[in-house]
Amino acid sequence: MTGPEARTTNRGSHATAFPFALAGFVLASMIVAAAPARAQDRTSAQCGHEFDQCQARCNTEFKDDAGSRAPCVAKCSGLYAACDAGVAYEKAKPWLEEQAKKTKRFFEELLEKYDRETPPDPAKKTDKNSI
Repeated sequence: MTGPEARTTNRGSHATAFPFALAGFVLASMIVAAAPARAQDRTSAQCGHEFDQCQARCNTEFKDDAGSRAPCVAKCSGLYAACDAGVAYEKAKPWLEEQAKKTKRFFEELLEKYDRETPPDPAKKTDKNSI
């Protein structure tokens, strides 16, 4: 079958998988948002091991049903991403805090310098206010 008929029959399989994929994406997004809280005292290797275990559970529980396995796999991927992002955040946290302090200090010094400089009197012509 070719033409418009073929396209309408093929849409059915994608339309039934879409809700599962959307649910998996939403779940994975929520899990990633909680990354720093979940990754305390974990390593990337531990995250990978937990991912492998989760994948094995999905393959066992939904062995013959790919449609039901898809959200489970998405959940595993989301959990892994959240865990690994949390591990990376914990490693980068001291550096980020130092950069925040430096940025704050920069703006404080900039504002102090600006406050010290008095603007020229607009009535007088100086090299700072004339063209």
